[in-house]
Amino acid sequence: MKVAIYANEREQSQQVKEQLMLKLQQAQIQLNDQEPEIVLTIGGDGTVLHAVHHYLNQIEKVKFIGIHTGHLGYYTDWLPDELDELVEFLKQEHSNINHHPLLSIVLCESLASESEVCHQLYAFNEMTLLNAYRTQHLNVTIDDLFFESFRGTGVCLSTPTGSTAYNKSLGGAIIYPSLKAFQMTEIASINNNVFRTIGSPLIIPQEQVVTLQSENFADVTITRDHLSESYQNIQKIKVTLSDRSVAFIKRCDGLFWGRVKQHFL
Repeated sequence: MKVAIYANEREQSQQVKEQLMLKLQQAQIQLNDQEPEIVLTIGGDGTVLHAVHHYLNQIEKVKFIGIHTGHLGYYTDWLPDELDELVEFLKQEHSNINHHPLLSIVLCESLASESEVCHQLYAFNEMTLLNAYRTQHLNVTIDDLFFESFRGTGVCLSTPTGSTAYNKSLGGAIIYPSLKAFQMTEIASINNNVFRTIGSPLIIPQEQVVTLQSENFADVTITRDHLSESYQNIQKIKVTLSDRSVAFIKRCDGLFWGRVKQHFL
């Protein structure tokens, strides 16, 4: 078994990392940051997001286990005082594995030669399209159906596991992680006698694709989890739920609604 440790820079997390490295070495469990089979994250959910993107190019080959030293812990099952128990857990065969899908984002740019280049991107929690400088106009198409003309700050598209993050702050629904669907939630839409949007979050099945187009994407910011990029000539953005997923080795089932209650009620 090859194990990697991915910790944030907080003092407590680094102390836990040192303790865990020693215990793994004593248990003769191989440490390998380059090609791990299991990634142990130390921190909160933000650390998990960083670890997922760090190992994205080999995401089908790794499984994650989270140790909680942060503020929120939807993805983390273990506490710092349970390291001995965790090491013994690692030696066992694991059948309780949860797969959480990534969001697939295909962003297409038009070039001066009138050709088109597309970038395949992924998000674990959500992607957002934001314009902080002016009202953003978006034509929203679901599969082949033109759905609405949106005007406002932007939109957030989230995975089921990302539904409790920024999406919830926007008034989006909380989706149980095992449901194969993604969500689009408006950010400060304009609704009046001239402009009108659906005004509600949309729960979209995995097999459908949302396409966002605009006559002007200038000044727009595209975020994916903790990442952000700027593109010069965006033509369209296609979003759906990916077949690629992130695997977590879980201690037990049935924790999701308890965590929702713990963190929000």
